[in-house]
Amino acid sequence: MKKIKAIILSIISLTAAVSCSFLDVELHNVASEETYYTTMEELEEALRGVYATLADNALYGEAMMGRLGLSADLGYEYYKKDAGTVSYYQASVSDVKIASYWGALYTGIGRANMLLKNIDRVTGTTGDLARREQIRGEAMFLRAYYYYMLVKRFDNVPLVLEPVADINSNDKYTEQSSPKEVYNFILQDMETAADLVTTADNVSGGWQVCRTAVWGMIARVALNMAGQPVGEQAMYAKAAEYAAKVMDSGLHALNPDFSSIFINQCQNVYDISEVLFEVNFWGDNTGIYQTAGTVGRNIGIASDEESPIGYCMGLVRCNPGLWYLYDADDVRRDWTISPFRYSADGSKSMDGENTIISRKYCAKWRREYEVSTSKSTTCTEINFPILRYSDVLLMYAEAYACNPEELDRTRALDCLNKVRRRGHGLNVDIPAACDFSGDGAALLSEIMDERARELAYEMLRKDDLVRWGVFSEKMQAALSNIDGRSSSYQLAAIAAYSSARKRDVVWPIPAREISVNPLLEQNPGW
Repeated sequence: MKKIKAIILSIISLTAAVSCSFLDVELHNVASEETYYTTMEELEEALRGVYATLADNALYGEAMMGRLGLSADLGYEYYKKDAGTVSYYQASVSDVKIASYWGALYTGIGRANMLLKNIDRVTGTTGDLARREQIRGEAMFLRAYYYYMLVKRFDNVPLVLEPVADINSNDKYTEQSSPKEVYNFILQDMETAADLVTTADNVSGGWQVCRTAVWGMIARVALNMAGQPVGEQAMYAKAAEYAAKVMDSGLHALNPDFSSIFINQCQNVYDISEVLFEVNFWGDNTGIYQTAGTVGRNIGIASDEESPIGYCMGLVRCNPGLWYLYDADDVRRDWTISPFRYSADGSKSMDGENTIISRKYCAKWRREYEVSTSKSTTCTEINFPILRYSDVLLMYAEAYACNPEELDRTRALDCLNKVRRRGHGLNVDIPAACDFSGDGAALLSEIMDERARELAYEMLRKDDLVRWGVFSEKMQAALSNIDGRSSSYQLAAIAAYSSARKRDVVWPIPAREISVNPLLEQNPGW
Protein backbone atom coordinates (compact mmCIF):
# COMPACT_ATOMS: atom_id res chain seq x y z
CA MET A 1 0.00 0.00 0.00
CA LYS A 2 1.41 3.39 -0.97
CA LYS A 3 2.00 6.02 1.64
CA ILE A 4 -0.96 8.23 2.47
CA LYS A 5 0.07 11.86 2.15
CA ALA A 6 -2.51 12.83 4.74
CA ILE A 7 0.11 12.04 7.36
CA ILE A 8 2.06 15.14 6.35
CA LEU A 9 2.59 16.45 9.80
CA SER A 10 1.15 19.91 10.29
CA ILE A 11 1.60 21.46 13.71
CA ILE A 12 -1.34 23.42 15.03
CA SER A 13 -0.80 27.00 16.12
CA LEU A 14 -1.35 26.45 19.82
CA THR A 15 1.65 24.17 20.06
CA ALA A 16 3.93 25.42 17.29
CA ALA A 17 5.87 27.85 19.43
CA VAL A 18 6.72 25.64 22.38
CA SER A 19 10.34 25.43 23.50
CA CYS A 20 12.46 22.63 24.89
CA SER A 21 11.42 22.80 28.53
CA PHE A 22 8.52 20.61 29.56
CA LEU A 23 7.34 23.59 31.62
CA ASP A 24 7.12 25.71 28.49
CA VAL A 25 5.24 22.95 26.69
CA GLU A 26 2.31 23.48 29.00
CA LEU A 27 1.92 27.18 28.11
CA HIS A 28 -0.96 27.79 25.75
CA ASN A 29 -3.06 30.57 24.29
CA VAL A 30 -6.33 30.42 26.19
CA ALA A 31 -8.22 32.28 23.46
CA SER A 32 -6.99 29.81 20.85
CA GLU A 33 -7.97 26.90 23.04
CA GLU A 34 -11.47 28.29 23.39
CA THR A 35 -11.96 28.64 19.66
CA TYR A 36 -10.16 25.47 18.56
CA TYR A 37 -11.09 21.78 18.98
CA THR A 38 -14.60 22.44 17.70
CA THR A 39 -14.69 20.24 14.59
CA MET A 40 -13.54 16.79 13.57
CA GLU A 41 -11.09 18.39 11.15
CA GLU A 42 -9.46 20.28 14.00
CA LEU A 43 -9.21 17.11 16.09
CA GLU A 44 -7.53 15.32 13.18
CA GLU A 45 -5.11 18.21 12.74
CA ALA A 46 -4.31 18.23 16.45
CA LEU A 47 -3.69 14.49 16.35
CA ARG A 48 -1.24 14.94 13.48
CA GLY A 49 0.61 17.34 15.74
CA VAL A 50 0.90 14.61 18.38
CA TYR A 51 2.18 12.12 15.79
CA ALA A 52 4.65 14.73 14.52
CA THR A 53 6.73 14.33 17.65
CA LEU A 54 7.95 10.93 16.45
CA ALA A 55 9.55 12.55 13.40
CA ASP A 56 11.20 15.36 15.37
CA ASN A 57 14.91 15.77 14.64
CA ALA A 58 15.67 15.14 18.32
CA LEU A 59 14.04 11.71 18.04
CA TYR A 60 13.50 9.34 15.10
CA GLY A 61 13.87 12.17 12.60
CA GLU A 62 17.61 12.48 13.11
CA ALA A 63 19.29 12.07 16.51
CA MET A 64 18.14 8.50 17.16
CA MET A 65 19.61 7.47 13.82
CA GLY A 66 23.03 6.64 15.24
CA ARG A 67 23.76 9.73 17.33
CA LEU A 68 22.49 8.70 20.78
CA GLY A 69 24.51 5.53 21.37
CA LEU A 70 21.43 3.29 21.35
CA SER A 71 23.14 0.53 19.34
CA ALA A 72 25.21 -0.05 22.49
CA ASP A 73 27.47 -3.11 22.11
CA LEU A 74 26.33 -3.88 18.54
CA GLY A 75 27.73 -0.80 16.87
CA TYR A 76 29.42 2.53 17.42
CA GLU A 77 29.28 6.00 15.92
CA TYR A 78 32.16 7.39 13.90
CA TYR A 79 31.56 11.13 13.51
CA LYS A 80 34.21 13.45 14.89
CA LYS A 81 31.76 16.31 15.50
CA ASP A 82 29.96 14.16 18.08
CA ALA A 83 33.05 13.29 20.13
CA GLY A 84 32.62 14.33 23.73
CA THR A 85 28.84 13.90 23.66
CA VAL A 86 26.29 11.18 24.40
CA SER A 87 27.10 9.71 20.97
CA TYR A 88 30.46 8.53 22.33
CA TYR A 89 29.13 7.79 25.83
CA GLN A 90 30.75 11.02 26.98
CA ALA A 91 27.56 12.78 28.02
CA SER A 92 27.20 15.67 30.45
CA VAL A 93 24.25 17.38 32.12
CA SER A 94 24.48 20.02 29.37
CA ASP A 95 24.46 17.59 26.44
CA VAL A 96 22.40 19.24 23.69
CA LYS A 97 21.07 16.01 22.18
CA ILE A 98 19.88 14.74 25.56
CA ALA A 99 18.15 18.07 26.33
CA SER A 100 16.51 18.09 22.91
CA TYR A 101 15.30 14.52 23.37
CA TRP A 102 13.66 15.46 26.69
CA GLY A 103 12.15 18.62 25.23
CA ALA A 104 10.73 16.99 22.11
CA LEU A 105 8.95 14.32 24.11
CA TYR A 106 7.42 16.77 26.55
CA THR A 107 6.31 18.84 23.57
CA GLY A 108 4.47 15.79 22.23
CA ILE A 109 3.02 15.10 25.68
CA GLY A 110 1.83 18.71 25.88
CA ARG A 111 0.06 18.39 22.53
CA ALA A 112 -1.59 15.16 23.62
CA ASN A 113 -2.68 16.69 26.93
CA MET A 114 -4.29 19.64 25.14
CA LEU A 115 -6.10 17.38 22.69
CA LEU A 116 -7.36 15.01 25.37
CA LYS A 117 -8.53 17.90 27.53
CA ASN A 118 -10.68 19.35 24.75
CA ILE A 119 -11.69 16.32 22.70
CA ASP A 120 -15.18 15.98 24.19
CA ARG A 121 -16.13 19.42 22.98
CA VAL A 122 -16.68 17.92 19.53
CA THR A 123 -20.01 16.23 18.95
CA GLY A 124 -21.67 15.08 15.76
CA THR A 125 -22.90 12.05 13.92
CA THR A 126 -22.45 8.48 15.10
CA GLY A 127 -19.56 8.18 12.68
CA ASP A 128 -17.96 11.34 14.05
CA LEU A 129 -18.22 10.08 17.60
CA ALA A 130 -16.73 6.71 16.66
CA ARG A 131 -13.75 8.42 15.01
CA ARG A 132 -13.47 10.80 17.98
CA GLU A 133 -12.96 7.82 20.27
CA GLN A 134 -10.29 6.42 17.94
CA ILE A 135 -8.52 9.79 18.08
CA ARG A 136 -8.72 9.66 21.87
CA GLY A 137 -7.14 6.20 21.86
CA GLU A 138 -4.34 7.18 19.45
CA ALA A 139 -3.51 10.29 21.49
CA MET A 140 -3.52 8.30 24.74
CA PHE A 141 -1.22 5.69 23.27
CA LEU A 142 1.20 8.25 21.87
CA ARG A 143 1.35 10.13 25.17
CA ALA A 144 2.04 6.85 26.96
CA TYR A 145 4.69 5.88 24.40
CA TYR A 146 6.43 9.24 24.86
CA TYR A 147 6.51 8.62 28.60
CA TYR A 148 7.94 5.18 27.90
CA MET A 149 10.72 6.79 25.85
CA LEU A 150 11.40 9.15 28.75
CA VAL A 151 11.37 6.65 31.61
CA LYS A 152 13.71 4.32 29.71
CA ARG A 153 16.29 7.11 29.39
CA PHE A 154 15.89 9.07 32.63
CA ASP A 155 14.18 6.76 35.20
CA ASN A 156 12.56 9.44 37.39
CA VAL A 157 10.53 11.86 35.29
CA PRO A 158 7.63 14.26 35.95
CA LEU A 159 4.18 12.93 34.99
CA VAL A 160 2.48 15.96 33.46
CA LEU A 161 -1.08 14.96 32.56
CA GLU A 162 -2.90 18.29 32.30
CA PRO A 163 -2.07 21.63 30.66
CA VAL A 164 -0.97 24.22 33.20
CA ALA A 165 -3.85 26.64 33.68
CA ASP A 166 -1.91 29.40 35.44
CA ILE A 167 1.76 29.90 34.69
CA ASN A 168 2.05 32.22 37.68
CA SER A 169 1.07 29.53 40.17
CA ASN A 170 3.30 26.91 41.74
CA ASP A 171 1.23 24.28 39.89
CA LYS A 172 3.55 24.79 36.93
CA TYR A 173 6.17 22.72 38.77
CA THR A 174 5.82 18.94 38.75
CA GLU A 175 7.97 16.63 40.83
CA GLN A 176 9.43 13.42 39.48
CA SER A 177 7.63 10.12 39.75
CA SER A 178 9.39 6.81 40.33
CA PRO A 179 9.93 4.50 37.34
CA LYS A 180 7.29 2.13 38.68
CA GLU A 181 4.72 4.92 38.93
CA VAL A 182 5.48 6.04 35.38
CA TYR A 183 5.28 2.49 34.03
CA ASN A 184 1.96 1.91 35.79
CA PHE A 185 0.55 5.02 34.15
CA ILE A 186 1.87 3.88 30.77
CA LEU A 187 0.21 0.48 31.09
CA GLN A 188 -3.05 1.99 32.26
CA ASP A 189 -3.26 4.40 29.33
CA MET A 190 -2.15 1.83 26.77
CA GLU A 191 -4.68 -0.74 27.95
CA THR A 192 -7.43 1.88 27.70
CA ALA A 193 -6.18 2.98 24.27
CA ALA A 194 -6.19 -0.59 22.95
CA ASP A 195 -9.97 -0.74 23.27
CA LEU A 196 -10.42 2.56 21.43
CA VAL A 197 -8.13 2.37 18.40
CA THR A 198 -8.98 0.51 15.22
CA THR A 199 -7.56 -2.82 14.04
CA ALA A 200 -4.58 -3.37 11.76
CA ASP A 201 -6.78 -4.31 8.80
CA ASN A 202 -8.45 -0.89 8.93
CA VAL A 203 -5.52 1.52 9.29
CA SER A 204 -4.12 3.70 6.52
CA GLY A 205 -0.63 2.30 7.07
CA GLY A 206 1.99 1.38 9.61
CA TRP A 207 2.24 4.98 10.83
CA GLN A 208 -1.26 4.82 12.36
CA VAL A 209 -1.69 3.26 15.80
CA CYS A 210 -3.70 0.04 15.64
CA ARG A 211 -4.91 -2.32 18.37
CA THR A 212 -2.30 -5.03 17.85
CA ALA A 213 0.48 -2.42 17.84
CA VAL A 214 -0.76 -1.23 21.24
CA TRP A 215 -0.88 -4.83 22.50
CA GLY A 216 2.67 -5.43 21.27
CA MET A 217 3.88 -2.26 22.95
CA ILE A 218 2.20 -3.29 26.21
CA ALA A 219 4.24 -6.51 26.02
CA ARG A 220 7.41 -4.43 25.58
CA VAL A 221 6.54 -2.15 28.50
CA ALA A 222 5.73 -5.16 30.71
CA LEU A 223 9.08 -6.82 29.90
CA ASN A 224 10.85 -3.63 30.86
CA MET A 225 8.95 -3.47 34.13
CA ALA A 226 9.96 -7.06 34.85
CA GLY A 227 13.61 -6.16 34.32
CA GLN A 228 15.78 -3.48 35.87
CA PRO A 229 15.30 -1.08 37.54
CA VAL A 230 11.69 -1.93 38.54
CA GLY A 231 12.10 -5.72 38.82
CA GLU A 232 8.40 -6.59 38.96
CA GLN A 233 8.55 -10.29 38.09
CA ALA A 234 4.77 -10.64 37.67
CA MET A 235 5.05 -8.55 34.53
CA TYR A 236 6.50 -11.47 32.57
CA ALA A 237 3.03 -13.00 32.53
CA LYS A 238 1.51 -9.74 31.25
CA ALA A 239 4.15 -9.51 28.52
CA ALA A 240 3.28 -13.04 27.39
CA GLU A 241 -0.46 -12.32 27.58
CA TYR A 242 -0.26 -9.34 25.25
CA ALA A 243 2.26 -10.89 22.88
CA ALA A 244 -0.13 -13.84 22.58
CA LYS A 245 -3.03 -11.48 21.82
CA VAL A 246 -1.05 -10.13 18.85
CA MET A 247 -0.26 -13.63 17.62
CA ASP A 248 -3.83 -14.85 18.10
CA SER A 249 -5.29 -11.90 16.19
CA GLY A 250 -4.42 -13.56 12.89
CA LEU A 251 -3.49 -10.16 11.44
CA HIS A 252 0.28 -10.51 11.47
CA ALA A 253 2.95 -12.87 10.16
CA LEU A 254 6.65 -12.84 9.40
CA ASN A 255 7.60 -11.55 5.98
CA PRO A 256 9.28 -14.62 4.39
CA ASP A 257 12.16 -12.45 3.11
CA PHE A 258 14.11 -10.57 5.81
CA SER A 259 15.56 -8.02 3.40
CA SER A 260 12.10 -7.19 2.01
CA ILE A 261 11.13 -5.62 5.34
CA PHE A 262 13.68 -2.86 4.86
CA ILE A 263 13.35 -2.57 1.09
CA ASN A 264 9.65 -1.92 1.67
CA GLN A 265 10.52 0.88 4.05
CA CYS A 266 12.84 2.37 1.45
CA GLN A 267 10.11 2.19 -1.18
CA ASN A 268 7.16 3.53 0.83
CA VAL A 269 5.41 0.17 0.78
CA TYR A 270 3.50 -0.67 3.94
CA ASP A 271 3.92 -4.17 5.31
CA ILE A 272 1.44 -4.05 8.18
CA SER A 273 1.71 -7.82 8.56
CA GLU A 274 5.34 -7.58 9.73
CA VAL A 275 5.67 -3.94 10.80
CA LEU A 276 2.99 -3.15 13.37
CA PHE A 277 4.06 0.45 13.94
CA GLU A 278 6.58 2.70 12.21
CA VAL A 279 7.61 6.32 11.81
CA ASN A 280 6.44 7.74 8.52
CA PHE A 281 8.66 10.11 6.54
CA TRP A 282 7.81 11.83 3.29
CA GLY A 283 9.38 14.22 0.77
CA ASP A 284 12.73 15.96 0.91
CA ASN A 285 12.03 18.98 3.16
CA THR A 286 12.00 21.40 0.23
CA GLY A 287 8.44 22.57 0.89
CA ILE A 288 6.68 24.19 3.82
CA TYR A 289 6.46 21.02 5.87
CA GLN A 290 9.61 19.37 7.19
CA THR A 291 8.49 15.75 6.96
CA ALA A 292 11.59 13.89 5.75
CA GLY A 293 13.99 11.94 7.97
CA THR A 294 17.56 10.63 7.90
CA VAL A 295 17.07 6.85 7.73
CA GLY A 296 19.55 5.64 5.11
CA ARG A 297 21.34 8.98 5.24
CA ASN A 298 22.67 8.90 8.81
CA ILE A 299 22.67 5.13 9.15
CA GLY A 300 23.43 2.96 6.16
CA ILE A 301 26.33 2.10 3.89
CA ALA A 302 28.48 5.17 3.36
CA SER A 303 28.33 6.73 -0.09
CA ASP A 304 29.73 9.89 -1.65
CA GLU A 305 27.72 13.11 -1.92
CA GLU A 306 27.84 12.81 -5.70
CA SER A 307 26.86 9.16 -5.71
CA PRO A 308 23.85 8.36 -7.93
CA ILE A 309 22.37 6.17 -5.18
CA GLY A 310 22.28 9.09 -2.72
CA TYR A 311 24.57 10.39 0.01
CA CYS A 312 24.97 8.42 3.25
CA MET A 313 27.18 9.43 6.16
CA GLY A 314 27.43 5.86 7.43
CA LEU A 315 27.56 7.00 11.05
CA VAL A 316 27.15 3.55 12.59
CA ARG A 317 29.72 0.80 12.15
CA CYS A 318 29.64 -2.78 13.30
CA ASN A 319 31.07 -4.16 16.48
CA PRO A 320 32.69 -7.51 15.59
CA GLY A 321 30.77 -9.13 18.44
CA LEU A 322 27.59 -8.82 16.39
CA TRP A 323 29.22 -10.24 13.25
CA TYR A 324 30.26 -13.39 15.09
CA LEU A 325 26.77 -13.96 16.53
CA TYR A 326 25.60 -14.99 13.07
CA ASP A 327 26.40 -18.41 11.65
CA ALA A 328 27.50 -18.77 8.04
CA ASP A 329 23.99 -19.68 6.85
CA ASP A 330 22.20 -16.75 8.47
CA VAL A 331 21.05 -14.47 5.64
CA ARG A 332 20.51 -11.59 8.04
CA ARG A 333 24.22 -11.00 8.57
CA ASP A 334 25.02 -9.66 5.10
CA TRP A 335 21.87 -7.54 5.06
CA THR A 336 22.36 -6.08 8.53
CA ILE A 337 26.12 -5.55 8.19
CA SER A 338 27.55 -4.28 4.91
CA PRO A 339 29.34 -6.92 2.82
CA PHE A 340 30.47 -4.15 0.45
CA ARG A 341 31.20 -0.43 0.22
CA TYR A 342 29.80 2.04 -2.30
CA SER A 343 32.29 3.68 -4.64
CA ALA A 344 31.89 7.30 -5.77
CA ASP A 345 30.15 6.21 -8.97
CA GLY A 346 27.62 4.13 -7.04
CA SER A 347 29.21 0.78 -7.81
CA LYS A 348 29.78 -1.80 -5.10
CA SER A 349 33.25 -2.66 -3.90
CA MET A 350 33.02 -6.06 -2.25
CA ASP A 351 34.84 -6.36 1.05
CA GLY A 352 33.11 -9.40 2.48
CA GLU A 353 36.47 -11.09 3.00
CA ASN A 354 38.01 -8.07 4.71
CA THR A 355 39.31 -9.11 8.09
CA ILE A 356 38.64 -5.69 9.65
CA ILE A 357 35.03 -6.20 10.71
CA SER A 358 34.78 -2.98 12.72
CA ARG A 359 34.97 -0.97 9.48
CA LYS A 360 31.71 -2.45 8.21
CA TYR A 361 28.52 -0.37 8.26
CA CYS A 362 24.99 -0.80 9.53
CA ALA A 363 23.29 -1.73 6.26
CA LYS A 364 19.59 -2.45 6.85
CA TRP A 365 18.38 0.66 5.01
CA ARG A 366 19.99 1.18 1.60
CA ARG A 367 19.36 4.25 -0.52
CA GLU A 368 19.82 2.31 -3.73
CA TYR A 369 16.27 0.99 -3.15
CA GLU A 370 14.52 4.28 -2.32
CA VAL A 371 11.88 5.52 -4.73
CA SER A 372 12.56 9.23 -4.23
CA THR A 373 14.25 10.76 -7.27
CA SER A 374 15.50 13.88 -5.46
CA LYS A 375 18.38 11.99 -3.80
CA SER A 376 18.73 14.74 -1.23
CA THR A 377 22.08 14.91 0.55
CA THR A 378 20.40 15.92 3.83
CA CYS A 379 17.33 13.69 4.21
CA THR A 380 15.29 10.74 2.93
CA GLU A 381 11.69 9.54 3.01
CA ILE A 382 12.65 6.06 4.21
CA ASN A 383 10.47 4.87 7.10
CA PHE A 384 11.69 3.40 10.38
CA PRO A 385 10.18 0.50 12.35
CA ILE A 386 9.18 0.96 15.99
CA LEU A 387 7.60 -2.47 16.46
CA ARG A 388 7.94 -5.56 14.27
CA TYR A 389 6.17 -8.90 14.51
CA SER A 390 9.44 -10.77 15.03
CA ASP A 391 9.97 -8.66 18.15
CA VAL A 392 6.56 -9.77 19.45
CA LEU A 393 7.50 -13.42 18.93
CA LEU A 394 10.80 -12.97 20.74
CA MET A 395 9.08 -11.17 23.60
CA TYR A 396 6.78 -14.14 24.17
CA ALA A 397 9.77 -16.49 24.10
CA GLU A 398 11.64 -14.32 26.61
CA ALA A 399 8.65 -14.08 28.91
CA TYR A 400 8.52 -17.89 28.98
CA ALA A 401 12.27 -18.22 29.58
CA CYS A 402 11.92 -15.95 32.62
CA ASN A 403 8.65 -17.46 33.86
CA PRO A 404 8.56 -21.11 32.69
CA GLU A 405 6.13 -22.35 35.34
CA GLU A 406 3.17 -20.40 33.95
CA LEU A 407 3.71 -20.28 30.18
CA ASP A 408 3.67 -22.58 27.17
CA ARG A 409 7.15 -23.95 26.41
CA THR A 410 6.14 -25.39 23.04
CA ARG A 411 4.76 -22.06 21.90
CA ALA A 412 7.77 -20.17 23.21
CA LEU A 413 10.22 -22.36 21.30
CA ASP A 414 8.05 -22.10 18.20
CA CYS A 415 8.17 -18.29 18.45
CA LEU A 416 11.96 -18.30 18.74
CA ASN A 417 12.45 -20.84 15.98
CA LYS A 418 10.15 -19.08 13.53
CA VAL A 419 12.44 -16.07 13.75
CA ARG A 420 15.54 -18.25 13.42
CA ARG A 421 14.16 -20.09 10.38
CA ARG A 422 13.28 -16.87 8.61
CA GLY A 423 16.79 -15.66 9.43
CA HIS A 424 18.16 -18.68 7.58
CA GLY A 425 15.90 -18.16 4.58
CA LEU A 426 13.70 -21.16 5.45
CA ASN A 427 9.97 -21.79 5.70
CA VAL A 428 9.06 -20.54 9.16
CA ASP A 429 6.50 -23.28 9.75
CA ILE A 430 8.73 -26.29 9.02
CA PRO A 431 11.18 -27.57 11.70
CA ALA A 432 14.79 -27.13 10.63
CA ALA A 433 18.35 -27.89 11.67
CA CYS A 434 18.77 -24.32 12.98
CA ASP A 435 16.02 -24.82 15.59
CA PHE A 436 16.89 -24.36 19.25
CA SER A 437 15.49 -26.80 21.81
CA GLY A 438 17.21 -25.89 25.07
CA ASP A 439 15.70 -24.49 28.22
CA GLY A 440 16.55 -22.49 31.33
CA ALA A 441 19.55 -20.19 31.26
CA ALA A 442 20.63 -21.53 27.86
CA LEU A 443 17.29 -20.56 26.34
CA LEU A 444 17.37 -17.06 27.79
CA SER A 445 20.93 -16.57 26.56
CA GLU A 446 19.90 -17.69 23.08
CA ILE A 447 16.95 -15.30 23.04
CA MET A 448 19.26 -12.44 24.00
CA ASP A 449 21.53 -13.30 21.09
CA GLU A 450 18.59 -13.76 18.73
CA ARG A 451 17.30 -10.29 19.57
CA ALA A 452 20.72 -8.93 18.60
CA ARG A 453 20.73 -10.82 15.30
CA GLU A 454 17.15 -9.90 14.40
CA LEU A 455 16.75 -6.35 15.74
CA ALA A 456 20.25 -4.87 15.44
CA TYR A 457 20.36 -1.11 14.77
CA GLU A 458 16.63 -0.66 15.38
CA MET A 459 17.39 1.43 18.49
CA LEU A 460 16.34 -1.27 20.97
CA ARG A 461 19.66 -2.74 22.06
CA LYS A 462 20.59 -0.39 24.91
CA ASP A 463 17.12 -0.82 26.42
CA ASP A 464 17.56 -4.60 26.29
CA LEU A 465 20.95 -4.54 27.99
CA VAL A 466 19.73 -2.22 30.74
CA ARG A 467 16.65 -4.26 31.61
CA TRP A 468 18.71 -7.47 31.58
CA GLY A 469 21.21 -5.84 33.97
CA VAL A 470 24.19 -6.59 31.71
CA PHE A 471 24.91 -3.16 30.21
CA SER A 472 28.35 -2.62 31.75
CA GLU A 473 29.69 -6.10 31.06
CA LYS A 474 28.43 -6.08 27.47
CA MET A 475 30.01 -2.70 26.77
CA GLN A 476 33.32 -3.96 28.16
CA ALA A 477 33.07 -7.04 25.97
CA ALA A 478 32.39 -4.80 22.99
CA LEU A 479 35.60 -2.91 23.75
CA SER A 480 37.64 -6.10 23.74
CA ASN A 481 36.11 -7.12 20.38
CA ILE A 482 37.48 -4.17 18.40
CA ASP A 483 39.80 -5.66 15.80
CA GLY A 484 42.56 -3.08 15.67
CA ARG A 485 43.77 -0.04 17.59
CA SER A 486 45.24 2.36 15.07
CA SER A 487 42.69 3.68 12.57
CA SER A 488 40.48 6.69 13.29
CA TYR A 489 37.27 4.63 13.29
CA GLN A 490 38.73 2.04 15.64
CA LEU A 491 39.83 4.84 17.96
CA ALA A 492 36.26 6.16 17.92
CA ALA A 493 34.98 2.74 18.93
CA ILE A 494 37.54 2.50 21.72
CA ALA A 495 36.60 5.96 22.96
CA ALA A 496 32.90 5.06 23.13
CA TYR A 497 33.21 1.66 24.77
CA SER A 498 35.88 2.71 27.24
CA SER A 499 33.81 5.74 28.26
CA ALA A 500 30.67 3.74 29.08
CA ARG A 501 30.19 3.51 32.85
CA LYS A 502 27.57 2.11 35.18
CA ARG A 503 25.88 5.49 35.44
CA ASP A 504 25.22 5.41 31.69
CA VAL A 505 22.27 3.07 32.13
CA VAL A 506 20.37 6.36 32.39
CA TRP A 507 21.00 9.84 31.07
CA PRO A 508 21.34 12.92 33.27
CA ILE A 509 18.31 15.14 33.79
CA PRO A 510 19.12 18.12 31.52
CA ALA A 511 20.69 20.99 33.45
CA ARG A 512 18.24 23.46 31.96
CA GLU A 513 15.27 21.53 33.33
CA ILE A 514 16.76 21.44 36.82
CA SER A 515 17.43 25.19 36.63
CA VAL A 516 13.77 25.98 35.90
CA ASN A 517 12.06 23.35 38.06
CA PRO A 518 13.18 23.37 41.72
CA LEU A 519 11.43 20.02 42.33
CA LEU A 520 13.74 18.04 40.04
CA GLU A 521 16.64 15.96 41.38
CA GLN A 522 19.61 14.82 39.31
CA ASN A 523 20.13 11.14 38.58
CA PRO A 524 22.84 9.37 40.65
CA GLY A 525 26.35 9.70 39.27
CA TRP A 526 25.58 12.80 37.24
